[in-house]
Amino acid sequence: MKVGDSFKCPEGHEATIVWIREDKKVVAVRCPQKHLGKVRKVADHTKPILRYRHQPRTERQTYLKNMVFLIEI
Repeated sequence: MKVGDSFKCPEGHEATIVWIREDKKVVAVRCPQKHLGKVRKVADHTKPILRYRHQPRTERQTYLKNMVFLIEI
């Protein structure tokens, strides 16, 4: 196992190893597929604007590409 080899991400996609810990018990893999990211507050343009420069906000889950996972072997 070395940097650049293929490895499965936690969701089963084909990913690439980008880092290996010295004792070879943990690897970091970068997956090119989309994964659900964290919940973020974004402007909600469907509601009317409040005061000057204030937008109503709503929480929404975002998708991220090229997410890096740390995996114990």
